[in-house]
Amino acid sequence: METAIKSQTKLSNPAIARPILSGIITGQVAGLIMAVVVMLVFTVFLGKNPLYPVQVIGSAVFGESALQGLNIGAILAGLVLHQLGPSLLWGFVFGLIASKQSIQTTQSALKVGLVLGVIAMVGPYLLIPAVMKALQGVDIWNREVPIFWDWAAHLVFGASFILYPAIQRKLQ
Repeated sequence: METAIKSQTKLSNPAIARPILSGIITGQVAGLIMAVVVMLVFTVFLGKNPLYPVQVIGSAVFGESALQGLNIGAILAGLVLHQLGPSLLWGFVFGLIASKQSIQTTQSALKVGLVLGVIAMVGPYLLIPAVMKALQGVDIWNREVPIFWDWAAHLVFGASFILYPAIQRKLQ
């Protein structure tokens, strides 16, 4: 009970809550920037439709049928999974770090963001294969997304945290 009260007090403290909220919002923006970049990569370099990578994420729910034509259900599922999964998680983690390290400059936000982008590769290497194999019997994500572009996308995601100081200022 005492631990719950301490946790609630910490999150109600504006000095801690504001950086966490700013991190979450920045994570959502970074996730959208990442998605747009990956859509461009799939269109320009891989010859797929721009929504294909979102459909690949949605294949966790819909399986191989997600990749057939323009599957609106898979697109919506992919967007929701991406934004409410890794984008939310890593934005929250960034906010926690920011609440402890007082990230105020774009340079410090960029450094922490890039480290987070690299750490976030735990998804494609460990988490996604396990989830895909459990749900679909095959790791559709790593079959369909070249690892080079996955790394590039995660670095773009991390670099997008450069927006954190501006977002934090808007929330004050």
